[in-house]
Amino acid sequence: MKPFFLSLIAVAVLSVQAVAQQFAQEMPVAGITKDSLYKIPLNPEHKQYMKRDFHDMRVYDASGHEVPYVVLSEPQLKSKSDFVEYKILSVRHVSDYTEVVVHNPDRQKISNIAFNINNSDAYKYCSIEGSYDQKQWYSVSAGQELSLLYNDVYTNQYKCIYFPLNDYPYFRLSIDDWHQHHHHGWESFPFRINSAGYFKNSVIAGKLNDVLFSKTITEDPKAKTTTVRLLFTNNQQVDRLDFKIRAPRLYKRHATIYVNRKHYGKGSTQTIRENLFDLELSSDKVLMFDLPNVNEQELFIEIDNKDNPPLEIESVNCKQLASYLIADFKGNTTYTLKCGNDSLKVPEYDLGSFVSQIPQLLPEAQLGAVKVLPKQAATPAQKTEKEKTFFESPEFLWLCLGVGCIVIFLFSRSLLKEVGKKE
Repeated sequence: MKPFFLSLIAVAVLSVQAVAQQFAQEMPVAGITKDSLYKIPLNPEHKQYMKRDFHDMRVYDASGHEVPYVVLSEPQLKSKSDFVEYKILSVRHVSDYTEVVVHNPDRQKISNIAFNINNSDAYKYCSIEGSYDQKQWYSVSAGQELSLLYNDVYTNQYKCIYFPLNDYPYFRLSIDDWHQHHHHGWESFPFRINSAGYFKNSVIAGKLNDVLFSKTITEDPKAKTTTVRLLFTNNQQVDRLDFKIRAPRLYKRHATIYVNRKHYGKGSTQTIRENLFDLELSSDKVLMFDLPNVNEQELFIEIDNKDNPPLEIESVNCKQLASYLIADFKGNTTYTLKCGNDSLKVPEYDLGSFVSQIPQLLPEAQLGAVKVLPKQAATPAQKTEKEKTFFESPEFLWLCLGVGCIVIFLFSRSLLKEVGKKE
């Protein structure tokens, strides 16, 4: 009886593994035209199906061979040693903007310029031009927001602007001070720059992608709170929250971002609130907040109104730092990215040692529509679909458990009889 029981349990465990080790989604790779390293943007609609460290993902060619890849993401935290300083030729404060000219004497191909600054929370827009002689200027990037970066020791903060790869010897930046409210009587601080340069190994165009979600706002007059619920289609990485407040004109409110965690106890499920971090929504500060390591399907923002009327929230935006998958592809070959296999570990490929310097120069490919894979896809290793379906079915597992219980019961009874005889 015992060997039969053990073999049944072994079959049950193998069946469970067969189910667990499957991919849940796949996406075709499009745009491979020649033999080359390519970069593929992993946008929020793709990343919602992947784990944050991408361990559940693999790339395959048409023959089912694994293709080495590396995923590069622009970090919020940058190493100070990656900062290459430029000479600032001039800084001019004009009525509502600051003009900065920097020198790139070695004609390095760059795609970002970063400023080490004092007044870090200032929210600025910037346009950038390039020149060969400081007389004729060519537009490199129209007005875009300067994104905030921290260095690894947090002593200073950097504002960074990203643009298409260029090698002009001179760059002129016009930085907008539009957010300062002279008519409100607040003092306007010009853009104080300690140094300018660029971050080498800056993986990508540092852009932030919009994450889609549905939003519900609930007022609780008794508790004097406003709760904003953000619901994503799946777990989503959120790196920044942007608010727009319509009214009142002057406000300063404390807000808490939290999630509800389910805790499974004996026979009951409890929902426990877990506070992630605090924010201050203030009319004289920028309403953009960097979030560390948030990857949730549902987020709540609770605003404490005290005795004030609730804020009129015009919009909330969720942003995600861009990521790229880099792989060496052959032209006119079909490739597929598969994800959702949680039993995999982060792969170790040689490729990771080579690509951190060059992704900005790579041609770009795209991921096609997400296809959900059936839970029990037949593989040649399994004899027949019929057998496989039965062995992976809940009925079979219950049968195993039932047989196991009977075996334990019989085994216990025989033991008790033996003990009884001895006594």
